[in-house]
Amino acid sequence: MDHDTPSSSSAFNKLPIELNKTIVHFVGTDRDIANFRRICRATNHAVDGDHLSFWRAAYREKYVLLPGRSNKELKYQYQRRSKYLRRGTSYDFVRGHGGIEKRILGILKDLINESFKGTAVFDEQGRPQCLNQLVIQKFVMDSRLLLNSKRPKAPKSNEPNYVSPSLAAVKLMCSQFLFNPDADIPHGVVAIEESQQAVYAPTNLAPIFVGPKKNEVNMEWVLHCLNFFRYYMMNPDASALYDNLAEEALSQRPTPWEGPLKSGSYPLGNCWKGTYAYLDHKTLDKLRERSANPSSKKAHDGEFMFEDLNIDEGKIQSLHLNFVDEESLNWPDDVEAKVHSKRETIIPTTRAQHSKKSSTDDIATKNIGIKGWGEDLQDHFYATGFLNPLPDQCDILGWQRITLMKHFEEDLSDHDGDNLWAYEGVVLPGGKIILGRWYYASEDENDYSGPFILWQVEPEPELVDDSEDDNES
Repeated sequence: MDHDTPSSSSAFNKLPIELNKTIVHFVGTDRDIANFRRICRATNHAVDGDHLSFWRAAYREKYVLLPGRSNKELKYQYQRRSKYLRRGTSYDFVRGHGGIEKRILGILKDLINESFKGTAVFDEQGRPQCLNQLVIQKFVMDSRLLLNSKRPKAPKSNEPNYVSPSLAAVKLMCSQFLFNPDADIPHGVVAIEESQQAVYAPTNLAPIFVGPKKNEVNMEWVLHCLNFFRYYMMNPDASALYDNLAEEALSQRPTPWEGPLKSGSYPLGNCWKGTYAYLDHKTLDKLRERSANPSSKKAHDGEFMFEDLNIDEGKIQSLHLNFVDEESLNWPDDVEAKVHSKRETIIPTTRAQHSKKSSTDDIATKNIGIKGWGEDLQDHFYATGFLNPLPDQCDILGWQRITLMKHFEEDLSDHDGDNLWAYEGVVLPGGKIILGRWYYASEDENDYSGPFILWQVEPEPELVDDSEDDNES
């Protein structure tokens, strides 16, 4: 008898199909399901009979189940996901241009976009979590997508030498599961000196937003920014930031998204923590000179890094943001001329398009004003700016642009036009983490700048807002 032909003499043939279907739900792995199916005709029928009802139940146990899917579709999708996520654990995901890598990235994107569209579960801390996130998290821990200890090899002559934006976007989403000092997860960041060079590049040479309308995220730069902070936040040997983050309550640490992703603009949470890094002017000039001469010996010295300040002492700052109507915000023209916070990032829907279904409604194409305040090195400051909606990036929903002006007088109109300090960043889908660049906006080229990260936290009782009650969210 052929090995793949189900037996007709197995003891399972004597059991009712309901019992065999119950058994198959407890067999364990996907490979075990395939083996169980081949035992005999009764087990084959338990898996593939009864209009494929087993596959609907199995899919619902593992993934978010969207309405309108047939059992045949669910079987195909379940088996395809299992196959490629299993194969994906053997890939390095360095640049993401291979055919298999692209298929795996496509599956991860689907899991990300479909997350929280079904019933949510809760983790041991009571935070919402969905089945798709559990699958993503397992893949992150089992694979080399993010936790890779090998320095990437140079690409072959026929291979692209840049990181695929899709790979960078997926890594940005998946990295959100790794900010937990208690989990004893290796930071997995290699070539950190390359990330350091990238995050200190001047705005004019390494813009965060590119494309004709400057509404496409420079994914590779943002990924360098995340890797830079992940190295310091998850590496006990890198700085005091690891210990300081470990001392924070779970509610004060970075966490993944906790709800369904949506396109367009949307207000964020009010309470944030974060940190930033900087170099003194002379050191910054040396680093940029090294970056501009990649053929020099120092540029290839993997052991050489400049000392990042502020972050080396593990300093964490607090920030409170209120979200208001765009028109109610006092925004001086000379500030706008420097930071372009109100630029159009999504083309508004025309009258002829109103009758067509769109993923982004008219409200979600509008900018959202921001008025906030915070504490940095015991200095009280104010923050004023905007959230701009962005189109879906690399087939993932929910990205936004954020710009903020840091000022020490409550009214931004009292600012010093020759001393403008700005923040520009990307709100990752789900609105829980912001990555970007602070910079001296009074300079147009080779500006003094560095990276920052913000993450949403739960309110702290001692953090009382002493500004006007202008929160409209």
